[in-house]
Amino acid sequence: MMKYLIISILLLVFYAGCEMPQDLNVPGDNLKGYVTHVDTNLITDGGFYSVSVFNADSTDPFHRVPVMVDSMTLTRLGDRYWSTYSMSGIPNGNFYVAATWSRYPRIPNEVPIVLGTYGCDTSATCTTHILIMYPNFQGNFRNITSWTNLNKRLN
Repeated sequence: MMKYLIISILLLVFYAGCEMPQDLNVPGDNLKGYVTHVDTNLITDGGFYSVSVFNADSTDPFHRVPVMVDSMTLTRLGDRYWSTYSMSGIPNGNFYVAATWSRYPRIPNEVPIVLGTYGCDTSATCTTHILIMYPNFQGNFRNITSWTNLNKRLN
């Protein structure tokens, strides 16, 4: 009986976690979400895992210098890594968001390595990246699935 109760509680927590969380009354310049890394080839030297915001109005946006870059701290959970990110001060405009790898020390005008994108995740052939328009008052979390292995870069 106790076994079934524990399984029921775990299933309830799992299904509750599948809903897209939403912030209420957020300012129009915030960007938040989770990144789930689908492999464990963690690189620890020469740079850092990051989230980058790319201008969607440019041609070939993921090969351009991002508008903003922020570092992520990866946490191991079972056989995967995950991270949260939170950025504020996103300027008005149309943007794509990507999980990236940035070199350290930072090089001016460097394009980070794209490891996953919001809307396409880890598919290098996907062309349906989700556009986010700012100001944005929806408050939705922008969750991304990403590689950790730099050899699986998308740009």
